[in-house]
Amino acid sequence: MVSVQRGPEPGGAKGLYRAFGETLRGLRTTMARVVEGPVTIQYPEEKTPVYPRFRGRHKLHRFEDTGLEKCVGCSLCAAACPADCIRVVAAENDPDDRVSAGERYAAVYEINLSRCIFCGYCEVACPFDAITMGHEYEMADYNRGDLIFTKEMLLAEPIEKVPLRNEGE
Repeated sequence: MVSVQRGPEPGGAKGLYRAFGETLRGLRTTMARVVEGPVTIQYPEEKTPVYPRFRGRHKLHRFEDTGLEKCVGCSLCAAACPADCIRVVAAENDPDDRVSAGERYAAVYEINLSRCIFCGYCEVACPFDAITMGHEYEMADYNRGDLIFTKEMLLAEPIEKVPLRNEGE
């Protein structure tokens, strides 16, 4: 008869201690939820707080001092968009009636929010910080056509502010 000598089990005592530690951490989290109880938010009256890095509704910006649009119609945001939901049509700026600070401006700027994946690439690609993503998350609508945000809609301020989470939440 041939005897086979076994070595230590895979992971051994170290693996056992690691699994036990993970179990204790999970129990601690579960018990904290049980003790605190569920948190119910009365939705229409109370808004769910969002994290500061939350990416929601897009906004186009103007310069504070001059009121000119920051977007110069370069279409870098449209090129960076993986969902291909941004349409920019540039036009030449009239020296007498300037729309933006550059030679060109965005005559048409549309974002199809039914296609947008809210990745934030448009915000990163813009060299002039003309487009940012705010904290608005209530954008549902009944018609797909109403989910195409035009330049005028993007330049307008959102109706209500969404509360931000505090650091301890």
